[in-house]
Amino acid sequence: MKQRPGNDRTAILTGRARTAVTLAAMVVLSAFATDNANPASARPTDPVPVMHDVTTSEIVNTVSVPRRTVLTRIKSGLASWYGEVWQGRRTASGRIFDMNEMTAAHKTLPFGSKVKVTDLRNQRSVIVTITDRGALYPGRVIDLSLGAARQLRMVNTGLDPVKLELLSFQN
Repeated sequence: MKQRPGNDRTAILTGRARTAVTLAAMVVLSAFATDNANPASARPTDPVPVMHDVTTSEIVNTVSVPRRTVLTRIKSGLASWYGEVWQGRRTASGRIFDMNEMTAAHKTLPFGSKVKVTDLRNQRSVIVTITDRGALYPGRVIDLSLGAARQLRMVNTGLDPVKLELLSFQN
């Protein structure tokens, strides 16, 4: 019996198609494969530290704490202050805001953390407790209470360049 010229070529394509289908089936089936004998293998081994984005500041040091990395020093950011409008209202931490206390708002530091704020314009410093979330405008690293702003003598200027140093970290 005489073969047609296209039969050999059809057999080759069928072989290639069969190989492609087999490989595709293996890939699909491997996606459903699990290690039932060791379900712990599906869990991550260690949490990955999170570094918060600080776009306007230079990060000098970091302290590793389980599940997060906290800045211990931030350089060249702006501080602003807030007072009477917020007097007596609840802060993000749940505390009642007292504009005369040495408190501040920060984007990421845990509530209760102590921070030394140094005004780079006049070198005056104050220690504040983080009780609120804030400093949401570009370039600002902290919002101080009126009392802290008075200590730094920045009430009239409104915004001053500052350096922040983390003294204690509350988790």
